[in-house]
Amino acid sequence: MMENEAADVSRDDMKSAVNRAILLNEYLLRRAWGVLFIVVALSMFLSIFGVAILQVKSFGIPGSITFAVTASGCGLIVVLWTFKRVRYAAEITRPEGDPAWSRLLGYRLLVPLWVVTNAASVSTVVLADALLPMVFFLIHLGLAAYLYYALRLSFSKNIPGEANIAIGSLSLCSIASLALLSVSTGAGPYALLWGATIVAWISCGVFAHSRPIPEFEEERTGLE
Repeated sequence: MMENEAADVSRDDMKSAVNRAILLNEYLLRRAWGVLFIVVALSMFLSIFGVAILQVKSFGIPGSITFAVTASGCGLIVVLWTFKRVRYAAEITRPEGDPAWSRLLGYRLLVPLWVVTNAASVSTVVLADALLPMVFFLIHLGLAAYLYYALRLSFSKNIPGEANIAIGSLSLCSIASLALLSVSTGAGPYALLWGATIVAWISCGVFAHSRPIPEFEEERTGLE
């Protein structure tokens, strides 16, 4: 009988340890996503407003393209480094036969995706400059869908609220910008839309990265 009780205690302890590991892992993931939101927001700021400043200062199209590609490339490096720190811990809480999360946020997929999107943007600038805004908005709408899927794989239960706000704001901004293409040619509405989205992403990133470490309730031993 004592052996059965010991087995039950061991089983309960193991279950508690696994639950704590999952909770701590998702805390680390939430902070990593916070870094991603901030980095992507800064990349969007540099790609949109930084490029406009460069053109005003007569750096020309080649300089603007180089600046935008460099900004997104630096952002990619930061994102890969941030998620590498939590990837191994995250894989512990996922089935061995389900490596989708690791692939989705790993360099084997993100680097080719970065190359393809930048190649599409550069090709549009060279071959059909008038289509560049539409391509830019479509790329960011696709980015929102991609990140939403990655978030669904990152968290075992619900996606954190700040992540929903970030993805929702980027999706709405991209869709609204696409709709505006047939209505407005002025830069003002786009600047307001994307400026608000950038602020929202930075706010969501700061909020996610500043979450406190989860506290675990100590189990009573019956000796208190």
